[in-house]
Amino acid sequence: MSLRQWSIRRRILLVGTVPALIVVLLLTTYHMVNRWSDIRQENQSIARIVLENIGVSAEYPIISGNYELLSPLVHSALSQPAIVAIQIHDAAGRIVLDEKTARFTDVPAEDIRYLRYDIIRQVQSLDEFSEFGDGATESTILGYIRLGMADTFTRDREIATLQQSLLAGLGVVLLAFFIGHAASLSIIPSLEKLALFIARLANGNTNDRINVDDGAEIGHLQVNANQLAQSLHQAEKDQQRYTLQLMTEQQKTQQASRAKSEFLAMMSHELRTPLNGAIGMLQLLEQDISREEFNDYKRTADQSLTHLTQLLEDVLVVVDTEKNKLPVVFKEQKLPDVLHNLIQDFSLRALEKELSLVVDYDAALQRDAIRFDPSLVRQVVRHLVDNAIKFTDSGMVVVQLQLIKHDEHDWLTISVTDTGIGIPENQKQQVLEAFAQVNSSFNRRHAGIGLGLTISHHISRILGGQIEIFDGINGGTKVLVEFPLGRTPVSEHSPHAVAAQGLRTLIVEDNPVNSKVAEKMLLKVCPQMQVNTVSSGEESLERVKSQQFDLILMDCQMPGLDGFETTRRLRDAGLTTPIVACTANTTDQIQDRCRDAGMDDYMAKPLNVAMVKAMVTKWLLQESTEL
Repeated sequence: MSLRQWSIRRRILLVGTVPALIVVLLLTTYHMVNRWSDIRQENQSIARIVLENIGVSAEYPIISGNYELLSPLVHSALSQPAIVAIQIHDAAGRIVLDEKTARFTDVPAEDIRYLRYDIIRQVQSLDEFSEFGDGATESTILGYIRLGMADTFTRDREIATLQQSLLAGLGVVLLAFFIGHAASLSIIPSLEKLALFIARLANGNTNDRINVDDGAEIGHLQVNANQLAQSLHQAEKDQQRYTLQLMTEQQKTQQASRAKSEFLAMMSHELRTPLNGAIGMLQLLEQDISREEFNDYKRTADQSLTHLTQLLEDVLVVVDTEKNKLPVVFKEQKLPDVLHNLIQDFSLRALEKELSLVVDYDAALQRDAIRFDPSLVRQVVRHLVDNAIKFTDSGMVVVQLQLIKHDEHDWLTISVTDTGIGIPENQKQQVLEAFAQVNSSFNRRHAGIGLGLTISHHISRILGGQIEIFDGINGGTKVLVEFPLGRTPVSEHSPHAVAAQGLRTLIVEDNPVNSKVAEKMLLKVCPQMQVNTVSSGEESLERVKSQQFDLILMDCQMPGLDGFETTRRLRDAGLTTPIVACTANTTDQIQDRCRDAGMDDYMAKPLNVAMVKAMVTKWLLQESTEL
């Protein structure tokens, strides 16, 4: 075993066994003084490096609460002989991590001194005009570190060194000189290199590594110093990565906030346009106007209100994109009947732009009814065809609706192809994301909220399908939407409506305007129907005790006793009359709540004559026919 592999104690004992004269004492004293200084500097450097290393690495765990990330680094620091305890406190002074060595209890309390190091987070201040790397930084104290250093270890080493120095002075001059010189050559260079290496670490140079060229304790210190350098280097890389991630997320949040602000401003403009048309036309309805003007004003007001309803439906879908759910109501209808009025409106729009609009239903859709949500499917078709006509200046728009077999299930496919401006390849995915449109400014060429494809994408996912965007054959865009459904043959003998003589209906509605609208629509559908109105749930309970009704229209949201609780009490009392919910709430699983409360059906506000007629036919006129 070479001299470089001997322990420090063995080397010093070897020097101490040789009689020493004054020269040896002087040389040994000088050497020991340097050793004491090196030990103290080494402990201070290690303490400073440990504190800085843990301080840098503790930023993300304190923010995230995942303190297990610090365990490897803390255990590595506690392996240093002079370090016996490490505590990490948050900004409020609470201890979030407390680690001690096994020898902590053996060290007297007065021999332990604690060093404090504040954990400071420096974040670069950014605004919407600054770029990455520019601007000032802000400092925030996230907590602090208390590092326990045992002076006992340092004192023991100093006492041992002093004893060895005195023994060395008793040796022989020549032997002490040669052996002491040989011992110093094997110890001091390694310690000097180690001290220089630790100094470089303290200055932030974590890429260098020290050569492990010694054995025993010094060799272990060299290995630990390399491990410490590796930990510091990794901590710097992690800090840079986490900082970059935080800045990236901050930029995304700012972009999303700006996009939503633009969307809200745009929606304000879009909602006010049809509202202005409806209010304006209604104000122009005077008694002295001609029948022709009256019909024109009424038609314009109806169109504006229809547009406003469609915008509100779109807003509800956009809001639900973050919840990943939508209320779905399946009905069995023929698809051409559902889309008839919509296609007629689009045909007029295409004619105004001198475009050819081709709509093709396959034979199965023309012959059979399918089980689907008419409102959602109509919404998808409306957005796809509206986009196609809007962004096509010449040529044609082709709409194809087909039933296909896929995995032994029927799927509805909606394909809309246009010869318009098309969508760039790098933006085909972007147009499907909410609040991230290609162009959402007021100066855009085409009107609308710009979320048609986003809404269609969300609806198709809710229905279990998908949407795909392709380039058209002759330019333009092809959008394909498909989702599963169930088919049901249509009966050739539909029930015929009969006069509703003697039928009585109760409207439970706290809003007098809504109550009047429902009453007038019922009388328009069935002029001979007896319609009663009450303004609260409590009043409806009293009215039902004194009168019998064939149908009850129940508002869900009312002060005091709401529609759900009113219905439960009516059912508990044994009432079997059909109760139809009539509410403006179309989210939060409202239909499930209505069904659980005991209601038989559901109508969403705003009401229209066709909706009321269908509901009366289902629950009153059809029953009268069967009777």
